[in-house]
Amino acid sequence: MSLLTNWLESLSYELEISEFCTRNISPLSTCTACIDGCPDGAIILEEGKISIEEEKCSACGVCITVCPVQAIKGQSPARKISQNHLLLEEASPVPSLMEMLYYHKKGIRFIYQPTIQKELVQRINKVNEVLGTMVLQPIQVTQQINLSQEIQPKLSRRDFFAKLSADSKKTVLSSVTPVKWRFNESSFKASVLFKDWAFHKVRISKADCTLCEACFTICPADVFSLEENNLQIIDHLCTGCYLCVDICQTHSIQAKQRIHQAAPALYNVHQNICSKCGSRFYSWEESSSCHVCSTIEKPNFFL
Repeated sequence: MSLLTNWLESLSYELEISEFCTRNISPLSTCTACIDGCPDGAIILEEGKISIEEEKCSACGVCITVCPVQAIKGQSPARKISQNHLLLEEASPVPSLMEMLYYHKKGIRFIYQPTIQKELVQRINKVNEVLGTMVLQPIQVTQQINLSQEIQPKLSRRDFFAKLSADSKKTVLSSVTPVKWRFNESSFKASVLFKDWAFHKVRISKADCTLCEACFTICPADVFSLEENNLQIIDHLCTGCYLCVDICQTHSIQAKQRIHQAAPALYNVHQNICSKCGSRFYSWEESSSCHVCSTIEKPNFFL
């Protein structure tokens, strides 16, 4: 095996589940985004933890683009792009919704595939629903390569992809470092791509919430901000991991997918000092007893 081949193989990097996975943060997490999105069925759940079966994994990188908390480290899907076209071969994994939105932000307006898959059409329809809500130009699926003739001469399909393959090799040899593939998992965050829009709506039921602050502390995206007499919910930052919903013991968090213009929700709260334990706590109304002390069962001396 040549030195060049050894060097190129050293560029590969196995996908890795990091400590930021919500399943690692809390055993109450119900997130299965990577399992549902893996086209190889290589991601499994064992004893409450997410793991990757290496013998099944093709390292396609789709899981990186669907993880709501960017907890999967590695290289995102290798795609071929020319001008405003994303070029998919027959066996290419279908881009996820967030991956398509990422490419739309980069200027992609057409997705080419020689034989258009039903799954691709369904995915593009969902993407265009999102883009339509934001009044943005849709993405079109096509079997024709409509490139500028001044830049790209007319080629047969075989010659076209052969040229792309040759160009890809040149890119690898000229721009990829010999240590690891470039990491870009943070590129697939809606809050980064569309700063004026929120993709999820999070609200609190004041009738049920005890303001225990568990969801505020555990939220990976810092959606909840509690300062002085104000609780602020920043929908724009929500990635849809729903960990706040999973851990809430009073079922007072409501979170769902809903694309809307970003505007924080504000709640008035009260800062108090517990007369029993002396701790500071928040409540919806003024109170002299914190939630813990108020729920402690009083001893019955007559038993």
